[in-house]
Amino acid sequence: MAIRKDANTLSSTERTELVNAILQLKAEGIYDQFVLRHANATMMAIHSCPAFLPWHRRFLWDLEKELQRVSGNPNLGIPYWNWPEGGENASMWDDDLLGGDGDAGGIVRSGPFRSGRWTVVNSSGRASGPLERGFGRNTNGINLPTHSEIEQLLQITPYDTSPWNRDSNPSFRNSLEGWAGNLSFHNLGHVWVGGSMLPMTSPNDPVFFFHHCMVDKLWHQWQSRFPSQAYLPVTGGNMGQNLTATMDSTPFASIGRRPIDVLDSNALGIVYDNGFEIPPPPPPPLVINLNAAATSANIATAGEVDQYRFDVASFSEVTIETSGSSDTFITLFGPNNATDQIAQNDDGGDKLNSKITLNLSAGKYYVSVRLFSPEATGSYSIKVSSKSNSGNSSLPELIVDAVATSAAISAKNESDVYRFSVTRRAFHTIETTGTTDTFLSLFGPDDETLLIEQNDDGGARFNSRIRRILAAGEYYARVRHYSPDGTGAYSISVKKK
Repeated sequence: MAIRKDANTLSSTERTELVNAILQLKAEGIYDQFVLRHANATMMAIHSCPAFLPWHRRFLWDLEKELQRVSGNPNLGIPYWNWPEGGENASMWDDDLLGGDGDAGGIVRSGPFRSGRWTVVNSSGRASGPLERGFGRNTNGINLPTHSEIEQLLQITPYDTSPWNRDSNPSFRNSLEGWAGNLSFHNLGHVWVGGSMLPMTSPNDPVFFFHHCMVDKLWHQWQSRFPSQAYLPVTGGNMGQNLTATMDSTPFASIGRRPIDVLDSNALGIVYDNGFEIPPPPPPPLVINLNAAATSANIATAGEVDQYRFDVASFSEVTIETSGSSDTFITLFGPNNATDQIAQNDDGGDKLNSKITLNLSAGKYYVSVRLFSPEATGSYSIKVSSKSNSGNSSLPELIVDAVATSAAISAKNESDVYRFSVTRRAFHTIETTGTTDTFLSLFGPDDETLLIEQNDDGGARFNSRIRRILAAGEYYARVRHYSPDGTGAYSISVKKK
């Protein structure tokens, strides 16, 4: 039996199997048929209407059967995009599954659906360029739905109400779709991803199916909570919307084409991995201010792990250390990712305390503190301090048109940051050379946090290369290995041309 899982929890084997199945459907032309089926359906017959949920449930079911066919695995299920844990740093966006955000121009350059490997089609079925994304660029700062917002959604009844459109309220369907109330769910997901997820050809992006699997999961949960709440309307709705009406652009298959035929997800063999309840969100990490007094804390339960966050405004030497009589163990993550480990320490501080000192670029960082013994309890204090690097003068400087600077990524998740000055507006080329698969990010002008452009393989072999017109000012180049676990030597240069 196929179990639909949180995409972030898929094993490496499961990711490979799913990606290969999607690529095979693309090669056969079947995947594009799904894109056209959605793109050429009557817009208001499958959106802003009661059939929105059953139509897309059937759409997912059909694709899942095709994935099972080409993989030879009848237990392969479409994973769902767990919105509260599905931001841009979630593992589902890793290169072994969906790939990440688009570049400055919106083009996806990483993962199995990157430019050069995956081509989207227009509503006529003609190739129309690479896959595009723009995470959060169109949402005016609105984040993906939270657990508490989803819980509010799951309390709404009935299924739908007259006038059976985007004005219906109260309406679980209309709220989940994103038209009713102050919250947005389905619509927000499309807009948050942006790019190829915006038009009716949105199934061009495989995350479409992960997204709608989450939508279907919530409907599945809602149906289980309210078994007496039936599909509406039974009669009186527009064409294709009533309980026993044929839905638009739905082909014949072993299951029917009407809402009534897909209401029972259990009968369709649809199973989700964590039952019907959404766990409460974990408490947010405690924010520590740089150079503030030490924060007192206590490991009161064996195995407990305390979580902290601190912000670095610009490149600085930062020290994280504990004090007290407990034998602590600290782990540092970041930047801007609570799961990317940078460093660990056990007894680097006074006595049995932990201490990490590193040069850190601008961003948000996360620290976990536990006791060395998983059976121990005890109190401690934690402090984060920084040594100011006024004007970023301590950053290694790249001289425009000078000989390339030799360097190396010597530890996993390491990043090297450089600065260089542009005296007048002109084309500049920033590139790496060597045998290491580098990833280059450019920031500025005069702002280490303002991302301009990123590049993976724009240079020779696996090297990175950015070429663009730069105005006068101070710029910052950040180099990391393409793989979070990768290391290796490289050289970097800046040329004006």
